[in-house]
Amino acid sequence: MKFDVSTWKPFRFGALIDEIYKAKAYAKVELTVCLSKGEGYIPFVSRTEANNGVDCYVLAEEVQTIEPGNAIVIGDTTATVSYQGSSFVTGDHIIVIRAQWLNKYVAMFIISLLQRERFRYSYGRAYLKDSIEKTRLLLPVKHDENGIVITDKEAGFSAEGYLPDWEWMEAYIKSLHYKPLTTAVKKRNTIPFLTDNWKEFYLHRIMDAGMGNGIDAILTTGDNPKYNYVTRESNGNGVAGFVDAIEGEEPFPAGALSLALGGSLGACFIQKKPFYTAQNVAVLQEKEPLSIYTKLFLAALIRNECKIKYQAFGRELNAHFRKDFILKLPVLHNGKDAVIDKDYKYSDEGYVPDWQWMEYYIKSLPYSDRI
Repeated sequence: MKFDVSTWKPFRFGALIDEIYKAKAYAKVELTVCLSKGEGYIPFVSRTEANNGVDCYVLAEEVQTIEPGNAIVIGDTTATVSYQGSSFVTGDHIIVIRAQWLNKYVAMFIISLLQRERFRYSYGRAYLKDSIEKTRLLLPVKHDENGIVITDKEAGFSAEGYLPDWEWMEAYIKSLHYKPLTTAVKKRNTIPFLTDNWKEFYLHRIMDAGMGNGIDAILTTGDNPKYNYVTRESNGNGVAGFVDAIEGEEPFPAGALSLALGGSLGACFIQKKPFYTAQNVAVLQEKEPLSIYTKLFLAALIRNECKIKYQAFGRELNAHFRKDFILKLPVLHNGKDAVIDKDYKYSDEGYVPDWQWMEYYIKSLPYSDRI
């Protein structure tokens, strides 16, 4: 189905829903708990991001308030969003949303949009009831057979009378069937990964390493979005939202790498579109043209180094990535001898990173042809 957001209209989320309330909270330690669903057990929904928000399963007969299914559930301090199709109970700080238009397909569509807005409420800003209701979403709207937008102010969805096209949203989600991912690259073709002759390089010698924009999420808007907004998250390539241009702020170019200095410490991604960054996000830019495969190789090594050597409130990454952050890399050879750069551009020893080998290695991996 065609996905053209230029015809979509803005709606205040609170005007679209029938009920929004804080759910009755139960303490998991006071209930009989099972990690998998069994007879007499129902989902216990918490603020976890894993497993669609289901933390475990609890014995239904031990609770008095059971929430009916077909609801959107939001953790009001974590901005985690999920759809619960069957009956459930909840832990603390859970908001429940209900609406006549709600079903699992429309919920998936709406949740994908809410998740793009969650960056406005993360990192200390609670995703409270008022904030949820004030959230603005761009949605497809109903048109007549001539392509004219249908309006009905009495419906109460918007001041202009726009009507969300729930049927289109449901149909779109149903159209997203997919085939199993395949690759023409065979595992046996993978290049051997031998690191004995690799050499050490400072990150700031091979890439331009600097801080990002440091833009607070609350200062961003989404009326006419133009740039990705990259945070310290490890999901979605670090992209938490799509925001308007900000006066006086220059976006970073497509192809640069983002590096989380906190939050999901060490999360490193190639950004395929121009972007702004949230606070505590670094940006790595190539000093010479590098292929996406070479940059993927570097990003993987950077993430691995961060897991091993850096930690929040201990050995802080932001104090080292522009100074003494070291990567071991394959180096360029001429026969058996390492090529030495007399300008010592990359290292004091004159070693030269073998960018081409890095690219070949990534291309030799299964599914690299899907990049």
